[in-house]
Amino acid sequence: MKPDILVEYEATGQVLEAALAHLTDESDEAAHELYVRYWQQPNSTFARALLAQLSARYVVAYSQGGAATTEGLRLAGCLIGLTQDVRGSLLLCRTKQLTCSTACEFDIQLVAFAGVQQTIAYLQTLADPEAAQAVAYLQQCNGNCQTLPCLK
Repeated sequence: MKPDILVEYEATGQVLEAALAHLTDESDEAAHELYVRYWQQPNSTFARALLAQLSARYVVAYSQGGAATTEGLRLAGCLIGLTQDVRGSLLLCRTKQLTCSTACEFDIQLVAFAGVQQTIAYLQTLADPEAAQAVAYLQQCNGNCQTLPCLK
């Protein structure tokens, strides 16, 4: 029986390794199932935990020259975006900066799913140098609205 990643998270407060393996091994079907279930029961804390764990797995695979795909990362990022919870914005920025692949695949629009001004305001409350860099980058991108219409 395949694991229900959301039920397991609610019960344990963790994204379990078996669920991550199922999600990455059966990416298309499992990702679709998770996406559908997430719409029924959104949980931004779960989405952030999922992205953090998938990012860690991605970095290990990438650094060891293994198969490092970004599909799971993009799914987790999208789940964060569905809730429009700014608390995931710094994690999305960090994921964007993992590698050249993630930099290209994670558009700045994903980081600012909750809205540019709301995201900037939230990031400015964080005492983190990466948050300050993210604010500067968002402001720079927002100043170039003609090339990034989603940031308007």
